[in-house]
Amino acid sequence: MPVLVSFWGKGGVGKTTISSAFALRLAQKGFRVYLISTDFVPSLSDVLDVDLSDGPKEVSRGLIVEQLTEEKIVELWKERFGEEVYRVASSIFPVDREIIDYVARAPGIVEEFTLYYVWHRFSTMNVDVVVWDTMATGGGIRMLRIEKEFYDHLGEAAKLYLKVKGVLDKIRRGESEPLVLIESWRRLAEDVFSFLRSKEHRAVLVSRPLRIDLNVARKIYAELKDTGIPLKALIVNMVSNQNKDILLSFEEEFKSKLGLITIPQRDSSPLGLDALSQLFSPEVWNMLQELVLFS
Repeated sequence: MPVLVSFWGKGGVGKTTISSAFALRLAQKGFRVYLISTDFVPSLSDVLDVDLSDGPKEVSRGLIVEQLTEEKIVELWKERFGEEVYRVASSIFPVDREIIDYVARAPGIVEEFTLYYVWHRFSTMNVDVVVWDTMATGGGIRMLRIEKEFYDHLGEAAKLYLKVKGVLDKIRRGESEPLVLIESWRRLAEDVFSFLRSKEHRAVLVSRPLRIDLNVARKIYAELKDTGIPLKALIVNMVSNQNKDILLSFEEEFKSKLGLITIPQRDSSPLGLDALSQLFSPEVWNMLQELVLFS
């Protein structure tokens, strides 16, 4: 069973850069790693300086990388769930296949399927570690809320289905497939949510030494904790002598709750495999792998 390490944070904190550097360093240490990003800006292609338009790609020995886009997620959802949704919907209402495209664009579908896709990759990839660069704060937290709501409400979906079918007098003798599909969705949602809260999942929060970022970090920490996701470390990125006061506030807030790691400010963002491989000092790397992989 692989380990999932997810990186969470608001836009601009260096989450994609840090998750990429972490995955690359693991691969250089001999681990087989799958790095997936569901954060669309900046893309992994930009950070790694590698074309990822053709799907999963081995960019370095032991490192497989995949960048999801919103359009790709929609198409993947259609392939996996489109027919099932059509069979359920058409058994109740007189709809044609256009319902698949309509539902695929519905609010929350991208976020919901993203969680399923990461879970699916985790369950099927022959790797040691899955590194997940999540959506920026709003989208990442929204994913969790939608997953929870989806799981909570699927139990009622079967009851609603029977009521509607009864009212419309469309129940045919022996027709049970839609109910079976709804139940399979409920079990799948439960599996995904359990996976997020499992001991195989280790979350890392990324922030910057700014007052607004401290406030956001508090909110993300509270959301992840309430959801039951194991949070192992906080990385404060882009630290300089000018923001020691804010760094002290981070330490007062989080030092007793999880491991705190600082990364100094750089003149420019590291781009490409060579630059990323030098992002972590030996001390930072030892702390990070100890907190995330061995704690």
